[in-house]
Amino acid sequence: MPPQPAQGRTPAAASSNSASANNTSTTPAPHNPIAKVIWEGSIPIQFSWDKAEAAAVGSSAVESFFYEAQRCSYFSLLTSHVRKHFVDMALHFIGDDAEVWYDYEGTPLKWHYPIGLLYDIHGLQASSGRGMNGSLLPWKVTVHFQNFPGDKLIKSQAVDSCQDYFMAMIKEADYLRNGSTKKVMNMSKSDQTQLWDGLSSNNYDRFWGMNHKLMQNDGVMARNLPIRIYLPENCPVIQEPVSPIDDREQPKTLRQVLNASLPDLFPLIETGPPVAAAMIHGIIPSLDTSAIWASQNMSYPDNFLHLVIIIK
Repeated sequence: MPPQPAQGRTPAAASSNSASANNTSTTPAPHNPIAKVIWEGSIPIQFSWDKAEAAAVGSSAVESFFYEAQRCSYFSLLTSHVRKHFVDMALHFIGDDAEVWYDYEGTPLKWHYPIGLLYDIHGLQASSGRGMNGSLLPWKVTVHFQNFPGDKLIKSQAVDSCQDYFMAMIKEADYLRNGSTKKVMNMSKSDQTQLWDGLSSNNYDRFWGMNHKLMQNDGVMARNLPIRIYLPENCPVIQEPVSPIDDREQPKTLRQVLNASLPDLFPLIETGPPVAAAMIHGIIPSLDTSAIWASQNMSYPDNFLHLVIIIK
């Protein structure tokens, strides 16, 4: 039986929690059981040192590192934790965390994507395409400490870079929803710090206490819904303006949203068994679900609704 995975707390948790304790003005999170359940979603991961790298330094028998990672977190937030394990075991690594990278079955994993999204794309979506129905858990991820694939991954996956990318996605979502980035740009430095610290320390109340201000539209209909669609086989990500209402000014369903981009996979009227499904956070919701509701309740912390397409 493998060791029990470490709990899903990043190395930044202690300092962030300390900052939270010193900040008595933290805005409380609104009651949203759906968002709470999604936030608490996790994936057990088995991190193994690349065999070729380990053999090159005579350390081929290094034990794997098991960690229960939050779906909404990022690999960049786990790297110092993962590196410490292998340094303590055998590895003589003198570089910085930006040089560490991960792959799954030979495919480099994009550090700027949430861990849950990466698992759904490279694990569940890919295995479905190969007709595999067994459990993929713990998710077996390979760790590399050299030969960073700069042609496939954005260089510099340090925590600061991850934070910058995350905030850029937050601004983009704000622009799509409101036609400007005023809500984000009007946030004070402490507000932005609360947002990132809440995510990096896995503190739901701290994060959503601030993020709900960005997600609510004060009774005004959003201009567009921040949605990204991921097809199999490394197809380009689909991101198009998505109006929340149809021509009759009725809220669009997920089927209508998907039909606009992928009409062959998601016809408005099914004439036979469905040929595809959309996965969000590892589950497949009804295509009759309101896209507005899904965007407000099932988006990742970057405020995008990430739809992973499963071909049946």
